[in-house]
Amino acid sequence: MSRLAVLATYDTEGRLWPHVRRQIEAYAATAELIVVSAGGLRDEDRAWAEARAQVVERDNRGYDFASYQAGLEVAGDLGRFDLVVLANDSFIGPVVPPEAIFEEMAGRGVDFWGLTRNQEMGDHIQSYFVGFTPTAVSSEAFAAFWRDFEPLDDRAEVIVRYEVGLTRRLAEAGLTYDAYFVPRAHEHRRARARRSWMGVNITLDPDTDPHLLPATTAEWNLVRNIGNQPPNPCNTMADSVLDAGRLPIVKIETLRDDPYALDAEALLRHCEQAYPDAFAGVRDYLDETRQARGRRLTKVEPLTAERRLDGRSLAYGAAPAPAGAGLRPSNRFGTGSRDGDNAPPAQIAALVGSAPEVLEVGCWTGEIGRRLGAQGCQVTGVERDEEAAAYAGRELADVIVADPLATPLTDLFAPGSFDVVVLAELLEYAPDPAAVLEEARGLLAPEGRIVVSTPNATHGSRRLAVLQGHWSTAPLPVDREPLRSFDRAGLMRLLADASLVATELRGTVADPLVSAFGVPQKTLPYAVAEWVRDQPDAMVESFQVSARPAVPGEPRDSDLELVPALAPETVRLTDAHTEKAALIKAERRAGRRLPQRVAELEDQVRHLEEELARNPLRRAAGQLKRRAF
Repeated sequence: MSRLAVLATYDTEGRLWPHVRRQIEAYAATAELIVVSAGGLRDEDRAWAEARAQVVERDNRGYDFASYQAGLEVAGDLGRFDLVVLANDSFIGPVVPPEAIFEEMAGRGVDFWGLTRNQEMGDHIQSYFVGFTPTAVSSEAFAAFWRDFEPLDDRAEVIVRYEVGLTRRLAEAGLTYDAYFVPRAHEHRRARARRSWMGVNITLDPDTDPHLLPATTAEWNLVRNIGNQPPNPCNTMADSVLDAGRLPIVKIETLRDDPYALDAEALLRHCEQAYPDAFAGVRDYLDETRQARGRRLTKVEPLTAERRLDGRSLAYGAAPAPAGAGLRPSNRFGTGSRDGDNAPPAQIAALVGSAPEVLEVGCWTGEIGRRLGAQGCQVTGVERDEEAAAYAGRELADVIVADPLATPLTDLFAPGSFDVVVLAELLEYAPDPAAVLEEARGLLAPEGRIVVSTPNATHGSRRLAVLQGHWSTAPLPVDREPLRSFDRAGLMRLLADASLVATELRGTVADPLVSAFGVPQKTLPYAVAEWVRDQPDAMVESFQVSARPAVPGEPRDSDLELVPALAPETVRLTDAHTEKAALIKAERRAGRRLPQRVAELEDQVRHLEEELARNPLRRAAGQLKRRAF
């Protein structure tokens, strides 16, 4: 089989870095290779490349498509090839032999293909690696595309006009296409989670500037919709390269710029272990070129190490959790909660008070423990993630590295060791939440308490999402879907089943439209959002409850009044739904008053007629008036 490969390369110093040399050797072993260098090569690099391929040097203008065109022109008659491949040097890999990729795509029976396809700006094959069959190469659409090509200096315009445009033109001509990498359902969900995490923690980064937190419905829409936008698989699914090379490349942009601030260092480290030959020298390349080529993609300062760790379970290369293991969301508390008192950590701290000995089960990086320590508590934590536990250990009195959902708490601590046990955003992930509560109860000292925090299953955002068919058991971003969720009655019933009596109930509040759940607003009927807002607990985003062990024979039914962190009306949005609902209500009130007003006017007319009938003089005056006029 005869193949042609055109490799577009560019380096400010004219160097062929080790990963580019490996690409040249891989392509040359299976195809006739033309290397097109924008800006030229150093003498030693040119000599090395010419020993393996035909080398073309051109001016640095027009990006990769100009190099592709130059290579195709040098190749001459493309009809002599069974496959034409256009590739650039913007990635590391492929980590699988190109021959295996070619055979796989030949079996798909499509006219042209790529390694990945992207839905951004329209469905298209990403142009860093594209293969064309003789059917595509001989088509008029393919010839017309290159005949009409003009070098452009604007990268965004190149993407729209040529990368997206090439797929569109060939598809409109009836040619079929596909991508080697086929994402699985969990990879799509994880990609959406990563985009959402980026939207909350980077685009709007409270560590850098609290004023960047979303304050309006439009801003919250922007954050929420980031997760619904089509993801670029090269960035959001980059760790799929570790799944036996299903995604056979890693983009240099992902490693150098870390667009989602999710620890690209972890991805590189894992790739070096999994593919030592393919990634040899990549770290040196990144170190030497980062300053010259790296670019800041966010409008704020980089995240602190701890906040980067908070997204670790979504990070590239993070080890997958064992099946069935319970994990809390990486963005631990709901995005609708505002700063200050209206946040679960603040409400938990208020319930704990100044208890001397406190155990936090699943302490993560210790964000709650630091608050409690400032209140005079001696806090011990349990955390399954070693890296997170190391951060928590800097602030907490002690941190035990163990999985609290797999190891009984009674195996870790002696009975009666703690005045308060905190279970924050944990029970919904436990296979048996009642068992966790019973274990925690066994650790309590006399007069001890358990403090639980959990999202509200009946928050208005979930109700609206259900009505629109966008509901899931957890908002994005998440590491793993929770096993269950609790409304107020269900939470109280769970406590009662564990022989606990709730003594204080609090809640954070958020408007249903200010939520990490996907709630498309434009399609909401005007009355629905307002109706949902008026339902019980619809404004309560999460519950925080303090409970004590029940005395034998004591009734466990609890009808506590919920104390909101803020008055719900202070977070209730006034938006188009509110305004339209108010207008309709006013019209309905006016409509209901109209019959009464008509009846009042009819009574007045009747009274006037009766008075005229009783007064002949007025009746005569009326007759004279009618005659005069």
